[in-house]
Amino acid sequence: MFILRKTAIRELAKAQQALLKVVRTPVKKSRWLTEVLAWCREHDIELGDSDARQFWISRAGIVAIERWLALNNQSSLKLQAEQRENERSDVLSSNEKNASVSPMQHRVLVASCDLGLRLNQQQFFMINDTPEQVIVELSVSDIALSSYDYLVVVENRDSFNDWHRFAPLAVELDNPLVIYRGHERNHSKGCTAIMKRWRDGNGERGLVYFGDADVSGLNIAISSKVPYQHLLLPAFECLTQHVDPLLATPEHDFSLRDLTHRLPAPWLNVFELIYQQGALRQQKMFKLPLALY
Repeated sequence: MFILRKTAIRELAKAQQALLKVVRTPVKKSRWLTEVLAWCREHDIELGDSDARQFWISRAGIVAIERWLALNNQSSLKLQAEQRENERSDVLSSNEKNASVSPMQHRVLVASCDLGLRLNQQQFFMINDTPEQVIVELSVSDIALSSYDYLVVVENRDSFNDWHRFAPLAVELDNPLVIYRGHERNHSKGCTAIMKRWRDGNGERGLVYFGDADVSGLNIAISSKVPYQHLLLPAFECLTQHVDPLLATPEHDFSLRDLTHRLPAPWLNVFELIYQQGALRQQKMFKLPLALY
């Protein structure tokens, strides 16, 4: 297994800065570059191209690295380089899985369809039009929660990546902050931290769970360290028409039948439906009108 060392991360961060102005930038062939190319081959990333004297790192190559880091809940190149430069003891890079503080412990991934933010990120995309959404990694303490009316936590990463497809269907959601729950079984520490901040500032208002329409999803929603006030799911009549009986898990659902004693009243009809008739995966909700419960 190849790793990215301190020098490699620092040089990649430098290249990333240079690529804000150009589509590719030259670097000398050296040991750190050899390590980076080996790491890229391992993860099917094409960093750039080479000539006889030097290697050219492309903007698309850096974007691919950043995408891999984000998908694996790792800090950005810039953040890792800054942390290492400051010799912070709590750094966790893509090679330091056993460090005491994870890179996402105080950070969250945010999906935004805001045009201004999309234009600001335009240089990273090899397309003529702006992307339909951008995903940014932010420190929990830096987010101005008072600027938002809802905090939406998305269960599945692929649905989070496609939030722009859901947003037009969620007409009841006005001015939401949309974050990713985390790839582990439980909420990430960053997600839990921002949910606590939200509850401290907003009380019993505006905290939304958006996940699969199944009994497990309901269990996640009420088992969170910070309780949710709302579910975001297809409108009930629509949900009734689209639940898939092939996704029913009667043995698992039976073990969670006592959820009815803990569920908020507006969620009971949803529970009865999916407990008896089946389930609906989040990825199948793209074309369905979404409602708050």
